[in-house]
Amino acid sequence: MREFVLIFDVPRESVAVAVKVWRYLQKIKAYKLQHSVWKHSDLSKLIEIATLIKKSGGSATILEEKLVF
Repeated sequence: MREFVLIFDVPRESVAVAVKVWRYLQKIKAYKLQHSVWKHSDLSKLIEIATLIKKSGGSATILEEKLVF
């Protein structure tokens, strides 16, 4: 199964966006690795979240997880 990692940063003044992102990540049962680093297997849902973050002035990157060792 492929896993993807979302790394993001929401501007401090965008509290409503941060809450919306957090709630959506909880809803899809994404796994929190660190504060703004989350893991999930559904790429399309992570792209939706990343698009919301970027439209609100934040930054977002999605990586494909690959085990090396």
